[in-house]
Amino acid sequence: MTINTAQQGDELVLLHALSDGCAPLAFFDPQHRAELDKLKIGNEGERQRGRCRLPQMSESYINQCSREIARILVPSGYCMRWTDTFGLGEGHHLRIGDVLKCVDIIAWDNLRPGQGKRSRRRGYLLILQKPPLRAKATWRDHSIPSRWAEKIDWVTNPRKLYPHAKPLGLTRRLIAATTQPGDFVL
Repeated sequence: MTINTAQQGDELVLLHALSDGCAPLAFFDPQHRAELDKLKIGNEGERQRGRCRLPQMSESYINQCSREIARILVPSGYCMRWTDTFGLGEGHHLRIGDVLKCVDIIAWDNLRPGQGKRSRRRGYLLILQKPPLRAKATWRDHSIPSRWAEKIDWVTNPRKLYPHAKPLGLTRRLIAATTQPGDFVL
């Protein structure tokens, strides 16, 4: 593994290579299609072509990765896990509630209409914390809004590198809120 470089390969292999309690923060954006399959939406359209090429993760695999993330987090460390309304409504994160507790949720409005049968879909960031749950000692920026509006510039943004580009401003704020200089962030 090369530090400060985008990694490619199997997530579990990478996670197994890391030592217990080595990071205060991890970001996890599982690639799954449970919602798309249930709603029979598919991955049609030009915008979804890169997404289709990513290997799909089963719910079991996502849970295994989440448990490994909990292992590599320091006590009271955070896992920022991206989900959608389907995963949120189905409570997928509750399956790993014994190792990571949901302590907050941030709704991301990318300022583009999303798909949906009843409402336009937005992304959600579950803020999961490894016990013991402590906010004062582990979270320094208490002004991050629970609804984050940030448009991604699809022309110049890293969508070419990763088809699920996420808000860089929010990512920077979360890293600054939960880590110290020199900390390992996954």
